[in-house]
Amino acid sequence: MTAENAVMDDVPVAFGSADDQIGVLVAVKGAQATLSGHIGQGGEQARCSIGNIVAIKQGATRTVGLVLEVNVNPHEWNMLSSNHVNLQIELIGEIRDNDEGRPIFYRGVRSYPEMGSSAALIELRDLAAIYTSNVDDGVSVGSLTLRDDIPAMVSVKKLVSRHFAIVGSTGVGKTTAVALLMKKCLQENKRLHMLILDPHNEYRAHFKDEAVVLNSENLDLPFWILRYEELADIVYPGRTPSPDEADALFEAMTFARIAYATQPRTNAQGGLLRRPKTNENANANISADTPTPYRISDIQKVIDDWLGLLERRYPVNTLRALRTRLDSLVHDPRYRSLFGKTMVSDNMVEVISTLFRIPQNGRPVTILELGGLPNEVVNALVSVIGRLAFDISFMSGGAQEITLICEEGHRYVPRDHSLGFRPTRLALGRIAKEGRKYGVSLGVISQRPAEIDPTLLSQCSTIFAMRLPNEADKEIIRECLPAYSASLSDVLSSMVDREALAFGEAVPTPMRMTFENHRIKTQPQDSASFQEKNSPQESIASIVARLRGESLPH
Repeated sequence: MTAENAVMDDVPVAFGSADDQIGVLVAVKGAQATLSGHIGQGGEQARCSIGNIVAIKQGATRTVGLVLEVNVNPHEWNMLSSNHVNLQIELIGEIRDNDEGRPIFYRGVRSYPEMGSSAALIELRDLAAIYTSNVDDGVSVGSLTLRDDIPAMVSVKKLVSRHFAIVGSTGVGKTTAVALLMKKCLQENKRLHMLILDPHNEYRAHFKDEAVVLNSENLDLPFWILRYEELADIVYPGRTPSPDEADALFEAMTFARIAYATQPRTNAQGGLLRRPKTNENANANISADTPTPYRISDIQKVIDDWLGLLERRYPVNTLRALRTRLDSLVHDPRYRSLFGKTMVSDNMVEVISTLFRIPQNGRPVTILELGGLPNEVVNALVSVIGRLAFDISFMSGGAQEITLICEEGHRYVPRDHSLGFRPTRLALGRIAKEGRKYGVSLGVISQRPAEIDPTLLSQCSTIFAMRLPNEADKEIIRECLPAYSASLSDVLSSMVDREALAFGEAVPTPMRMTFENHRIKTQPQDSASFQEKNSPQESIASIVARLRGESLPH
């Protein structure tokens, strides 16, 4: 029995009944309506509370509205008798019974009720129909804040076949909400591959049995997989290279890729493993952005050759600085995930298989812990992953379904285009605009939606907005909400932990809901327990080792 049927087949009458009238319809303007009625003290006042849902009855149709405002005249309030009250409501849809007598909810209002129509608190069967019917492959992720005995249903297909966002201030439960939603999606969609960009190293505890964790200790991403702009951001961190620097690096990368492609490879016994590419047209297709292997030593050799010329194409200082910087990157332990291998090989198949869990081998999730990686490496890494995620799905014709979870999404695609890393913004922007056609989707997680590029947020078809005290953030959510539910954003600053305002394609109608209690021990708590088990000197020693890029002792 589904959650929907369980609710509809057991209908208590205390919540609302046909005779539980609270007023009559006296005004309608678009999606806004006014009810006029009388209330006294106690329970009657509770029936007119903000957030309650009312049904305006006209024949077999019940027009559904959400109470947004309650107005009374304080100068005429009588403590001993009933008082006149006006209720401002927002119309959200209609409910009609099907041939089997089961209530079905329809978004929008097809025909407005007549003036003077009676309004009552909605019956439980109708309330369940609003939030549980018409949800394809729906799963319960919590309950309604209004009624904790009615499940909050989310369509898995619509959630991960498009893009979604979870926003909220620090500490409201975004991480646990993401973990809960993604676990539900993985249970329903066995073909889904998921990659989580985890800047705070806190998702590991939530996916102990489903995930492979990659971090600065075991990540193997060969430097040659980077495009020119991605490598340039590492070579020239924090600034845009000068024209001479940019041209020199681009040309040297191109020569190095061609040099590797045209050099024969032999095995340990001297046998030929691969014949060199001698076709000039084939080599002409190789550029600095072609994902083929090359060696840093080949770039340095090109630079040395340039330095030996009498008529140099680039200034000596530029070439020497570039060579020195490349040499320091190769020997810097913080960059070993990129430059750590002494031997270069064409292992792109293995890299993609590891990053995107293809095949899954029982673990469909990759958690990429970004904490501990240099900032410029993080920029390049996210750019590469965004590019590869789109290319894999595109070139497989949608056969590989990938969801990329971007924690701290405002860092990668900021509203201010002068901030962030341009290749990363372009890679994620391409997924946002075209990814759903090929089976790759984004999950954007952020505590500051006002700092996210509005183009990216507008592509998120489902949004879970948790507590947001900042007015700029609330205004962004207000703009994303459907017109008939825009007033719901007023509650964002007063919601409790785990509570969210959910709206979009994956939910039947905008709803105020509470996620299941899914809290478990996360990274900060694990760190605390680590400190209890070790002496202060041992803890400091491990910190120093990490600062130096050294491996921790086992």
